[in-house]
Amino acid sequence: MTSVNWYLVALAFVLGVALTLAFMIRRVQHEVPAPAGGGATAATLTGSVNTAKAESDVDAPHGPGSAKPAADGSGPEGWLVKGNEDSMLYHSTESPYYGRTIAEVWFRDVETAEAAGFNRWDSGKSQRPKK
Repeated sequence: MTSVNWYLVALAFVLGVALTLAFMIRRVQHEVPAPAGGGATAATLTGSVNTAKAESDVDAPHGPGSAKPAADGSGPEGWLVKGNEDSMLYHSTESPYYGRTIAEVWFRDVETAEAAGFNRWDSGKSQRPKK
């Protein structure tokens, strides 16, 4: 029992180092430099448009008039429509669920929420006729 299979110990060490390095490596995104002539080409114009669109998508995840909640969950000042991205329902202040709904997205108004594809909180429920 005193003999050690040193080749297994060495193999385990090498595999441990290889796995450690494999998990430490991250992909790096490279920016494409502008053409040397200083003139704008279609490729650079398209790239700048895509970059601007990507930045605006971060601020408005469901188009203009939508915003991600702040770190404390609040929305922009004056925006009172809460959206739930899982159910694709929006809750305005008339909703009985408004107070307990955690906004995943905020909308400027009801029209903006509907334009983004969200449905009113009670639209899926059948309404009983009033007597």
